[in-house]
Amino acid sequence: MPPKGLATGMLIAMSGITLLCAMDAVAKALGAHVGTPFVVFVRYTGAALVLALYLAAFRQPWPRRENFGRHAVRGALMGATAFLFFFAVTRLPLAVVAALAMTAPLYITGMSVLLLKERAHRLIFVALAFGLAGSAVIGFGGEMLEVSGEFEPLAWAAAVLAPVAYAGAIVLLKHHSSDEGAPQMTLAQSLAAALVAVPFLIPTFEWPPTETYPMVFGVGFLGAMGYLLLITGLRRIPASIFAILDYTGLLWAALFGYIFFAELPPLQVWIGGGLIIVACVIGTQASRRVTAVAAA
Repeated sequence: MPPKGLATGMLIAMSGITLLCAMDAVAKALGAHVGTPFVVFVRYTGAALVLALYLAAFRQPWPRRENFGRHAVRGALMGATAFLFFFAVTRLPLAVVAALAMTAPLYITGMSVLLLKERAHRLIFVALAFGLAGSAVIGFGGEMLEVSGEFEPLAWAAAVLAPVAYAGAIVLLKHHSSDEGAPQMTLAQSLAAALVAVPFLIPTFEWPPTETYPMVFGVGFLGAMGYLLLITGLRRIPASIFAILDYTGLLWAALFGYIFFAELPPLQVWIGGGLIIVACVIGTQASRRVTAVAAA
């Protein structure tokens, strides 16, 4: 039986993952009424507001000005990730985009080796092979045309590139991790990501229909609360356990897609998702072995 603190941390982290998957579903519904820039702006503005209230309520320090340049670069990458992800999720089944997003840890590992000069175990190349195979199974299966209604190459390209942009932001976050605390860094990069959306939002801005107001609120609120729960849970559980919990995002995406959009992912999504999960497990083992060698 897991320790009480570990069990609580797992529950909190799982709640965060569930809320973020629910946010993706709400964003998909909202995307049918408004453009992608508006969805991105709402997502990060809502997160910034909730995080600002969090810092104020617990009397924590605000982000430091001298770090804003770094925050801005990460925020730009997070904004690009959101543009790509929300563009894809409004045009493709939720489970498909979620499955492809699960390749992010593999890109993070590869970028860490190339850019941060971290050591890599040979198993990482096996993990990358499994991850690419899983993505290929999902992206090139014949049934996907029937599921998504019509072939949209831009949406597929966005779904593939979103985890690459996200991985770049996470590698930078890892590189900047000693700058400030997680809430401060997240608030600053959320503001930067919201500002990234503004130039794209202004030329095509139209006030959203009244019936979408609950969705507008839901995207901002669910995104912010999900991330706060994720941060809280991560403080109580090892990263290896979180990685396993994070795989359940594919199940939540499939469930929300089925309930709200009548999307029933074909077998190839589960096969490809399974290959990606195997890739992430192998990648985690490779990271552990490198850490063990370094500590010896």
